[in-house]
Amino acid sequence: MTVALADIRISKKIAADLLNYADAVLTLPPHPSLPRPVDSHPDMLLWNCGSKVITYGDYLTVAKDVFETLEGMGYNVLTASQYPADKYPRDVSLNCAVIGRNIICNKKFADDTVLETAKREGLELIHSNQGYAKCSTLPVAENALITADASIFNAAINARIDALLITQGHVRLDGYDTGFIGGATGVTDGAVLFCGDISAHPDAQAITDFCLKYNKKPVSLLDEPLYDYGTVFFFESK
Repeated sequence: MTVALADIRISKKIAADLLNYADAVLTLPPHPSLPRPVDSHPDMLLWNCGSKVITYGDYLTVAKDVFETLEGMGYNVLTASQYPADKYPRDVSLNCAVIGRNIICNKKFADDTVLETAKREGLELIHSNQGYAKCSTLPVAENALITADASIFNAAINARIDALLITQGHVRLDGYDTGFIGGATGVTDGAVLFCGDISAHPDAQAITDFCLKYNKKPVSLLDEPLYDYGTVFFFESK
């Protein structure tokens, strides 16, 4: 069984299209302590590596049905050591990107449970000044990513991860000047799903070519500019 996990505010069309890639779509309700525009973004609310899922202790009750479903699929749901707040950096403690056997994050702000779990799972820690590391990172393959953030790009290159640096902006997120490419996408075994029309991005050709280089088909789920819904996560039964 494969489940897609998305923001509760994701468009009905995207939710319907996700059923072409998953058996079910689960949506996350808002966390009362996070900023309103991102309070139900998956990449703000949980971190996943292998069979481990980490979320905030108080959110286990808010999204009880979601986490019970994941546990039923064989995932071990753990509690973060911190609680979130609506100001940076207290909102980014779970916003860490896993790229193959690496974790990219701002280690000063990442949750201790995430860092400890990553270490136990054998992940190599790559520090980035960008606190919104998962939002800013599109993990195309085990050793490849796309980002508009220079600090993530440089950290990836230094770690010998193939990286494409794209133009900043061109991703909508209501309430903010811009959203992020990672938050506007979801990745399956064979596709990169864009929450919007990738052809509207000024680096559309470079992004398309990079995805195809790693045998991932770029798929636009909406005929409008990219929108940051906070990453669509996919979970398969263990």
